[in-house]
This record gives sequence, structure tokens and C-alpha cells, in this order.
Amino acid sequence: MVRFELVGLLLACLGAWAFPGAVELAFFRVATEGNDLVVTWQANREDGVQRYELRRRTPASKGQYVLIAQVAPQGVGKPYRYVDRHVYKQPADEVAYQLWVIFTDGTAQQLAEQAVNYTPTAVRRTWGSIKAMFQK
Repeated sequence: MVRFELVGLLLACLGAWAFPGAVELAFFRVATEGNDLVVTWQANREDGVQRYELRRRTPASKGQYVLIAQVAPQGVGKPYRYVDRHVYKQPADEVAYQLWVIFTDGTAQQLAEQAVNYTPTAVRRTWGSIKAMFQK
């Protein structure tokens, strides 16, 4: 009987070690708002989460995902929102985002990925072109 209790305790410990946490996403979305891209997500489960990492890929990053934000966990059912205001500096045909979770034991897991076609909508004018509009 003692042997079964020890085996059960050992399996419970190994299970806790092998599975540091779990995240279940309710949604992950990327949408345009003017010249910005807005990434939103919400978790139905956040066990053992140390932080989230948001990564972005554009043609300027040569196909590599670049870390753009680290977000502390807010709690189950609370929405997360990241406004990416830096994409307009490097217009791209396609922008892709990945959401990763870093657990308290240091392990990482990719949770979601979404790509969107992005074209800046604002017309950027130089000072010279603005002056030229008012000259006769």
C-alpha cells in the first residue's frame, strides 16, 4: 500500500514538473485601425504564466519574427490589447504576428499566429510638398 502511495506521489510530482502551466485562448485577432495594427487576445485559462511575448514578421525583418512586446499576465477573462504604431515606418504587403507564452519554469509555447495585409492609408507629405500646395 505504501508503494502505491509513493508511486502516486512521484507521478504527481513528475506531472507538475512536466506540465508547468497551460493557456487556453478564447481568441487572438489582428485588425487595422487607421495606420496602426491592433493585436487583441483573451485567455480562458492562464496556469503558470510568467509573461506573454508578441512577435512580428514583415518583409523588412527578412522573414524572421522579431520580439516587439512582453506583457504580464492580467488574469483569466481579461482582454489584452497591443497597438502596433511602428509598422507605418516600414510599409509591408503582409505583417504577421505570433503570440508566445513563457511559463514560470522558463519553457515557451507558441499560442497563435495571424497574418494581415497592410497598406498605410495616410498620405505622408514632406514639408516641401506642403509649401508647394500654398504657392501660386
